Amino acid sequence: MNTQARDPQFANYINEIAESVQWPDATFTIKPWEAVTSVVVALYEAFASPDRAILQHALNGIAF
Repeated sequence: MNTQARDPQFANYINEIAESVQWPDATFTIKPWEAVTSVVVALYEAFASPDRAILQHALNGIAF
């Protein structure tokens, strides 16, 4: 928040929230075998389902 905030109490609440956010450890990584296993499970679940929308969601998630 900047110094021109109209409501200082609101600015204090926002600052408290921003300071309480816990960021994950920078060393958090996904191993290649975990990624491959996740893709295989997602595709299996998508193809096993009679609803093809789930397959589309799985493919979009993999592409992301």
